[in-house]
Amino acid sequence: MIENMNLVVYLVSITLIAMLAYLWLHARVTSFKDSRVKRIRRLVKEPETTAAMPTDVLSAKEEIQEQQDIIKGVQSRFTIIKRALILSIFTVWVIALTFPFIGRLPSTVLSIVIAITTAVVGIAARPLVENMISGIVISFSKQLRVGDTLMMDGQYGTVEDISITHTKIKTWDWKRYVIPNSRMLNKEFVNLTLNDSRIWAYLEFSVSYEADLDEVSEIATTVAKHSEHHNSQEPPQFWVMRMEKESVICWVAAWADTPAEAWNLKSDMATKLIREFRQKGISTHMNNLNIDRGTA
Repeated sequence: MIENMNLVVYLVSITLIAMLAYLWLHARVTSFKDSRVKRIRRLVKEPETTAAMPTDVLSAKEEIQEQQDIIKGVQSRFTIIKRALILSIFTVWVIALTFPFIGRLPSTVLSIVIAITTAVVGIAARPLVENMISGIVISFSKQLRVGDTLMMDGQYGTVEDISITHTKIKTWDWKRYVIPNSRMLNKEFVNLTLNDSRIWAYLEFSVSYEADLDEVSEIATTVAKHSEHHNSQEPPQFWVMRMEKESVICWVAAWADTPAEAWNLKSDMATKLIREFRQKGISTHMNNLNIDRGTA
């Protein structure tokens, strides 16, 4: 009688724990989903914030559809995660319920069940399980989110989607770089929008030793300051970085609002610096000739 009472208490306790675990996980997953969807809705109001390279190739309708697909992808991922967690809780609950009765099963049957389960999970389903677990970890991590701009494996792009098994990155040339989550979890990357979308864009260039560095500094900072991609909250900076055998290495740096703007800012600064150096007759590292209007 006492043994039966203890068994009932055990079963009721396990059931209550499973219910509490489900309610807590459901609340946490819902909270994460709502915060991520809210963030995405805020980002997609400005297409430049979710694009590695701004473009006008998409029509307004296509942009809206792309934004809706991003939001739908986030919602679907967390829905799958929620279902996977519910299935996991249910599985653990069933195992816990049957635990008191395991000793009554024949050892042969128990060994066969364990062997089959191990074979299926360990061999056939291993890649899927690894990617799913990694996808759940990535989803609840703040190190990688949809809309983030990354530098990884020589690729520059934005995270377009994080599914339960793969992460998809849209590179600057609009190609898709698809990585299994198990590999993505172990990769090193530079997240350009982890804490702030603003980025310090710098351009490295060289001038000859005959050049007036004060003039070079004035030209470089003016070029950066007048670029339409420059954030004007702080003036551009100029530094002499090092001295090479045949040239002086310089940097000009300025703030941009987004990684995409930083990309365009560096291109704009380089183009205008070449033009200004040609007009001023300032020699650069490209050759030792004076690149004024009359020379190539």
